[in-house]
Amino acid sequence: MGQINDSFTQRLTPKMAIIVYNSNDNHYYLEEREIREGRMCAGVPLTEKKIADIMDTLAKSDGVELVHGRIPECLLYADSRAGHEKYVWYKKPEKHRLYFSKNLGIEDGEMWVPGLVWVLKNGGLSMYAYKGRKPGKLYRAPFFNVYPDYVCLGSAKAEAPKEMTYEAIIAYYEELFWNSAFSHLGGDNPVKGNLSVITKNCIKTGCRFPEEELVPVKVKLEDLLK
Repeated sequence: MGQINDSFTQRLTPKMAIIVYNSNDNHYYLEEREIREGRMCAGVPLTEKKIADIMDTLAKSDGVELVHGRIPECLLYADSRAGHEKYVWYKKPEKHRLYFSKNLGIEDGEMWVPGLVWVLKNGGLSMYAYKGRKPGKLYRAPFFNVYPDYVCLGSAKAEAPKEMTYEAIIAYYEELFWNSAFSHLGGDNPVKGNLSVITKNCIKTGCRFPEEELVPVKVKLEDLLK
């Protein structure tokens, strides 16, 4: 609101008008008309490129950088529209160093974790596990600090992306999660057995996380991709 109010103290010059036409069968046609010396010129169709240019200009004027760059293979869904921001990606089973609060009685160490589906929506993070190498049926993520519908990042810190690319966003939130100290259960036990015992054993022996311990969820992958 402050930016809008500030604009009224400046002299603004109209440059273009957009006219929306609607037919009886709900088809729409958008037309742009350049404004010269206060007068509208002849109308021409408003192209997708023009719309993209307008959005880019508005984003830059607001100091907001649009997400851009190479599309990572792991990215399943992306929506960068203001107010609708949502990114869904997956990672195959891999080894990570985990950190724990002293109250859990678990030593920090490297551990093989199952495949994970990450969901970033309007700045909030949630996470699910899957079996195998590619995401399919979803399960509770077998970690402390992870609730059924969100991840508690606590006081985790990571260097903010210098450029708003898809890869940078993914790397930033993954770093936040893996650098945070696990300290508590996210509501209830997210696995069939004892999470502390399973975690300690995986770190001590170097074995992969036992997929038979994963607890299925009602959420389906296709539900996340919309």
